[in-house]
Amino acid sequence: MGKEIDSFELKTGNAKAYETLFRQLYEPLCRYAFSILQNYEETEDIVQDVFCKFWNLRDKMEIHTSIKSYMYRMVHNSCLNKVKKTQMQSEHHKKMVFDSVLYGNNVEYALTHKELSRQIDLAIAALPERCRQVFLLSRMQQLSYVEIAQELQISPNTVETQIVKALKILRLKLKDYLLPVILILLF
Repeated sequence: MGKEIDSFELKTGNAKAYETLFRQLYEPLCRYAFSILQNYEETEDIVQDVFCKFWNLRDKMEIHTSIKSYMYRMVHNSCLNKVKKTQMQSEHHKKMVFDSVLYGNNVEYALTHKELSRQIDLAIAALPERCRQVFLLSRMQQLSYVEIAQELQISPNTVETQIVKALKILRLKLKDYLLPVILILLF
């Protein structure tokens, strides 16, 4: 492979030393990157980017190992970042596909959501007065049972009883919409 390039020569911007380093390490680094990425184009892009970064940051780099080891570590880290980015893009794509299957087109989803919201509002409005008050304080204002009991001057057990009653009534009134209602209430 030839003699090890002196990091001082590179730090001072010796283009000849950099060219020698490139000739010595380009192909071995490409083979190494390919063993991780399994893609020739990405491999060459990564290795070329590493060489450019190395040259641009040469005067700021603190190399405590050999330059060869340093370059291999740079390629390794760049490859791992690429793999991670590719996995994230793949997961994002899968989520988009899942959402499009689950919700169909956005117009259909919006209409369904609007109808479900209307049905939920009607069902809540039909609850007995005290039951509706307790339910709205719990679900819409996110108050705890103790906070609701204090505000309405009733016991926490009464709050719990009213919530159970409200959920039972809503379940019956919205039985045809149960799965979509659950999804809307959860999200």
